[in-house]
This record gives sequence, C-alpha cells and structure tokens, in this order.
Amino acid sequence: MTRFALLLVLFACLATTSAARSQQPTAKSSSPGKESVQRGDTLEVKPSPELQRSLDDLAAAVHALALRITSDPELKAAAIQVATGLVTTAHQVVTEQSVVIQEALKTAADRIAAQSTQQQRAKKP
Repeated sequence: MTRFALLLVLFACLATTSAARSQQPTAKSSSPGKESVQRGDTLEVKPSPELQRSLDDLAAAVHALALRITSDPELKAAAIQVATGLVTTAHQVVTEQSVVIQEALKTAADRIAAQSTQQQRAKKP
C-alpha cells in the first residue's frame, strides 16, 4: 500500500512539474535587430527560502523514488499500471467533458476577439 502511495505522489509531482513547465513563457525572438516590447502585465514570483528548501527536499525525494522505480521490476510494473490508469481516466474525463471544454474554449476565443477588436479601434484616430 505504501508503494502505491509513493507511486501516486510521484505521478502527481510529475504532472505538476509538466503543467508548470507548459505554463512558463518561452523566449522567442521575432527578428534580429528589432527590440521586443516588454509588457507590464507579468508577475515575477520568487519562493521564500523555506518554500525553496521544501521544493528541494521534494525534488530529492522524487528523484530517489524514481531511482527505486527504475531499479525494482515490481515497482516498475506497478508504476506502469498506475500510469495506464491515469491516462485512461484522463481520456475518459476529457471525453465526458468535451462539450464543456469546447464551450469554454469558444467563450475564451470570443473574448479574445472582442478585446482585439476593441484595442484596434482604440489605436485608430
């Protein structure tokens, strides 16, 4: 049972890390010689020393768990089963909620289009 709990924590950490990385902005240069415009709508957050220490401890624990999973065939098989279950569950949730997801995306696209139109009107004299 403790192995299952450890595996669940590992996959939750991996999912959180993956989600955090996907939300990080990527540095793109539009063209050489042109300066990019910095927007003032971003927020830089630095973790407190206690939080950073906790994150480092968590990273070390996850790393140790990953090493145990790769070295123990029983744990590796259990990890694969858990991962398969997570993927199946995620697929089922997305399938069941596809209408809601599509409506949310359409609403977001409409709001973006309206805001873009409003900004273009404001720029024209």
